[in-house]
Amino acid sequence: MLARKWRTLERQRPQLRYVKWGEAVGALFILGRLVNLGSIVFGLILMVGFGLWGYSVLNRD
Repeated sequence: MLARKWRTLERQRPQLRYVKWGEAVGALFILGRLVNLGSIVFGLILMVGFGLWGYSVLNRD
């Protein structure tokens, strides 16, 4: 159910595709830190930044 709503939102606001991928990359950086191949700080910056961008995209009229 949620996936269908997200696909509809992505069709209406294509920028959300980039938000989804940015969040995933941030999560990979954080998880990569567990095996010494990432950065927690950079991952958090990516996730927060893309999250704020996604929030602003969703709140546009």
